[in-house]
Amino acid sequence: MGGTINERIGDLRTSMNLTQTELSEKTGIPISVISRIESGKTATVGHDVVAKLALFFNVSADYLLGLTDVRMRKNVELSELGLSNQALFQILSGKVNSQILSMMIESKNFPRFLDYAQTYFEDANAPAFQSRNAMIDFGIDALKDFVREKPEARREANHDINRMNAEKITSSEASMIKLRDIMMSILRDMKEAYDNKPADMDTSQLTQMMNTMFEQADAIRQERPVTTEDMTNIVVNYLAQTGLDEKAQELLKELCLQMFKNTD
Repeated sequence: MGGTINERIGDLRTSMNLTQTELSEKTGIPISVISRIESGKTATVGHDVVAKLALFFNVSADYLLGLTDVRMRKNVELSELGLSNQALFQILSGKVNSQILSMMIESKNFPRFLDYAQTYFEDANAPAFQSRNAMIDFGIDALKDFVREKPEARREANHDINRMNAEKITSSEASMIKLRDIMMSILRDMKEAYDNKPADMDTSQLTQMMNTMFEQADAIRQERPVTTEDMTNIVVNYLAQTGLDEKAQELLKELCLQMFKNTD
């Protein structure tokens, strides 16, 4: 999705297959206002309009304004998560590794795992597997009848009967095999993501970064006093080398300016 409010409102609206007229009817915001916002003709959007749209799309106001890429509202009630009190306690108490839990939930296979788990708990596939096993039993009975008529074929027929019996499986057994396979896929995805996460900065790198910034500050100090803006530019320009985009650099610049001013 785009990063400006007009892009994000337009993208959210189209993702819900709504026209501007339908969005206007559902939110009570005049269609002329919605049209001007999405076309970029409105320089500023009123707080009441942002609040209505954020509530309707179930996203944070900061997300609509392009200040964050996190869509979830910051003040989501814990009850909205649908978790039990015990589950919330496990998470909030730190007994559960939230990073690992997040990686698991983010896996594209996690919804499938939950669907199959529900099928397993409800034994919803039992009738289908009972029918399948009944068909196998029908085939076994037919082989036994054949052996009674052709005793010389008993040895080969017994092998076939054993193989057919091995093919029988209950609904629970089938679900457990499927759940195991899906969980292994999730764990492989998690392992790959975990192995590829950016390495943390070690002590030598941190020391090198600090020395470089001190050298730049000293170079400025030889000519004039170092200002808050100077220190901010030194920090932002150095960290920009790590691949920060322009938006991230602007946010970092605002943060550094505020931080350095508070320490003056």
